[in-house]
Order: sequence, then C-alpha cells, then structure tokens
Amino acid sequence: MSMLPETIFLDRDGVINEEPGPILTPTQLLFIPGSLEAIRQINQQKKLCIVITNQGAFARGLLTQEVFEQICSKLNQHLHDAGAHIDDLFYCPHYPYWQEGWIKELCHPCACRKPGTLLFEQAAEKYKIDFKKAVFIGDATSDFEAAQRLGMQSIGVQTGHAGQDGKYECQPNQWAKDLRSAVTLLETSNQR
Repeated sequence: MSMLPETIFLDRDGVINEEPGPILTPTQLLFIPGSLEAIRQINQQKKLCIVITNQGAFARGLLTQEVFEQICSKLNQHLHDAGAHIDDLFYCPHYPYWQEGWIKELCHPCACRKPGTLLFEQAAEKYKIDFKKAVFIGDATSDFEAAQRLGMQSIGVQTGHAGQDGKYECQPNQWAKDLRSAVTLLETSNQR
C-alpha cells in the first residue's frame, strides 16, 4: 500500500469493539484498546471513515431497531468523547437462511451482507468513493472477500475473528495487530 487512501472502511464488531458474540445491548459494546484513538487518527488525516457491518441478529429476532440505535448512540458518544467520529454507518439486517422463531422477511440471501458489496456501493454512490483509493479494515474472511470483489485493498486485524472464521478462502493484503496498528501502517506506508 503506497498511498494513504481517501476512504477507510471499517468493520465494527471485532475491529472497533470486542466481539464476544452479537452485540445485543449497549452495555455489551466494549471498545478494543486504541480503536477510538485510531479513528481519531483517521479523522485527523481528513479521510472519510465509514463503518460497514453485518447485523444478522436482527433477522434472528435478537435485536430491534430501537436497541441498535442505542448501541450506535453509545458508539458515537464514546467517539465524541475521544475527539473522533465516523462519517457514516451502513448495516445489513439479513441472515442467509431461516429457522423457526426468526424473522422470516429478513432471512434470505441478499447483496448487502458481506461479502456482498451492496453497502459499499451505496456508500460509494453517496460519497463519490473510488474503491482504488479506499481500504477496508476488518477481522473476518467475509471482510477480505468483499474488499477483493471490489478491487479494494484490505488490512486484517488480529482482534475479533482474526481471519479464523473459516468462511471464505481469502486473505487480506496486509495484517496488523489491531485497528490502531492498521492505521499506523497506512500512515507509515504513505511516508515512504
């Protein structure tokens, strides 16, 4: 990666916050050390910072819009307190199949659940993003696969799934210890 991208896409769970499982209440949103400061670094570089997240807990009937908004509100408050912000957040509420007790209309294959690329395309349209000048920082193989499908660079972090979810045969372009290390990696590669 020879240039600091204009846009930095981030996965949320396992990258910004701990991922013990789906985040179903604001109290479960616990930040990975250094992640809020890393987003502040992105902001200071005047880069667009957009979160793209799969939230299949909606489809499984575990998460409501109201609670999701409370979780997002906590995220934004902690970012604000750290002198940071994200420019936007796009999420997929779907799950690829249905089981008894789940919300049938949200359980189907879709183009927005990563590695689907619809949410990235919506962000690109809204913010005039060139994927060749963007990078996606994630922890799961679906993140790296989505980036690859878009011809976008990716950095894998060793927090969250650390690429060990086994869902896709895909590796990121580079690895970093965590979000803070990933952002530093981008800055140092730009200074070479």
